[in-house]
Amino acid sequence: MATFLKIIFFTIIFVMFNNYAVASGIIHRGNNAEPASIDPHFITGVWENRIVGDMFMGLTTESVDGKIIPGLAESWSISEDGKTYIFKIRNAKWSDGKKITAHDFEFSFKRILAPKNASKYAFILYPIKNAEEINRAQKDVNSLGVKALNNSTLKITLKNITPFFLEQLAHYTSWAVPKHIVEKYGKNWTKKENIVVSGAFIVEDWKPQTNFKLKKNPYFWDSKNVKLDGVVYYPIENSNSELKRYRAGELHTTGTVPSGQFKYLKKTFGKSFRIAPYLAIYYYPVNYNKIKDIRVRKALSMAVNRDVITQKILGEGQKPAYSFVPTGINNYDAKTPQLPFATMSYTDAVLEAKKLMQEAGYNKSNPLEIELKYNTSDEQKKVAVAISAMWKQIGVKTKLFNQEAKVHYSQLKNSEFQVARASWIGDYNDPTTFTNLFLDNSYNYSRWIDNTLIANAEKADRIINLEERAKLLAKVEKSILDSYVTIPIYYYVSKHIVSDKVIGWKDNILNIHRSRWMDLK
Repeated sequence: MATFLKIIFFTIIFVMFNNYAVASGIIHRGNNAEPASIDPHFITGVWENRIVGDMFMGLTTESVDGKIIPGLAESWSISEDGKTYIFKIRNAKWSDGKKITAHDFEFSFKRILAPKNASKYAFILYPIKNAEEINRAQKDVNSLGVKALNNSTLKITLKNITPFFLEQLAHYTSWAVPKHIVEKYGKNWTKKENIVVSGAFIVEDWKPQTNFKLKKNPYFWDSKNVKLDGVVYYPIENSNSELKRYRAGELHTTGTVPSGQFKYLKKTFGKSFRIAPYLAIYYYPVNYNKIKDIRVRKALSMAVNRDVITQKILGEGQKPAYSFVPTGINNYDAKTPQLPFATMSYTDAVLEAKKLMQEAGYNKSNPLEIELKYNTSDEQKKVAVAISAMWKQIGVKTKLFNQEAKVHYSQLKNSEFQVARASWIGDYNDPTTFTNLFLDNSYNYSRWIDNTLIANAEKADRIINLEERAKLLAKVEKSILDSYVTIPIYYYVSKHIVSDKVIGWKDNILNIHRSRWMDLK
């Protein structure tokens, strides 16, 4: 009897504890990796954006459904030529109680663009007058088109009209950091005892490889509408481990889900399993300097059976990609360019690919030998193995080579590959976040530079009429597709499991879900 009573007692305690964990207003979120930094000007990963986006805010920010709304700027005006923006900074404070001013923003824009800081994402701000030249050490930082007119007024001058500029201002590259704290502590300003933030939450504790705890920031300008008391992020790289922790009740949301388990997850979790269109593409860049024959590049793309990859290899709602810019993006025509074989049967596409390879001098007895590189992952391996088999039928002998992500992307940027796996997540909702990858920058992995494409891209930057601009950007994308220096494979979907206890999670194409909008039942 005593044993039975003990079991009842501890069961009650367990239930009370779990109910308290929910009622206490602390949301537990799975995250994909350990943040390398929490400085907005030096982060690059989605997992970092989730944490830092709860701590900082830009002039604009995202609503619960991913739309752009006022952030630390309560209002703004735009000149008739579309090049000058005047922002009114709202009455907001840093988490130490000091006022957030326009001077913080001027300081921050100059900081991220300073060449000595080598910020990887500084190019996002290139639409600003002289930003690119400053970042390339060609002009003085004080020539930047960002000026604090007084404490509450910020003036930003662009080099050309930029229809998506307000969306770019929600990106972490444009978030203000506290001038008085950064100048005082230098690189140590993000330490727990020093950091000062502008967002809804502030650091409570950080145990590397264990968790990252945030607590509600009482100085946040919209604090009264923030329902949660805190957020805990868990850096779980293995998606199967993350799923186990969710099932054990340790997490309210997952950062992703295991691949290849779509049917099981849908059946098990029902509406809690969230699949939604995502502004991102999975593709294979082809090194232009190592595979110069366009017939070969075209044949490689034609031989990829995108339907098999999306429906049988992956089977998680991904869509076959026959263009580089994902469908459903803002400021673009629905009739966007596609690869010319998009409407061909796969059988006909393979026959055409074989002819192209034969014309280039390759066949089964004289195969083209290619090294295909991918970053280590079960999903990446499945796709690579499938594509190597598809290429084999057109006379291509593929050697697969996998490596950790850091090394892989370093080799991509250094052009140390023939064909490789890559992906791109849109930084803002406009086609240029994809087409600009083929300008002269470090993300142009193929190293193919086309002057006509660049001229059209630059011309599009100067067009106010969105329909005319879309037509010109379509020409830019067509040039990319016609070159066959990239093999679009599929468009991503966002994949999460979200507990029915969570309120305020809304699927959106940017896959951004700020904790300030959330609450727990």
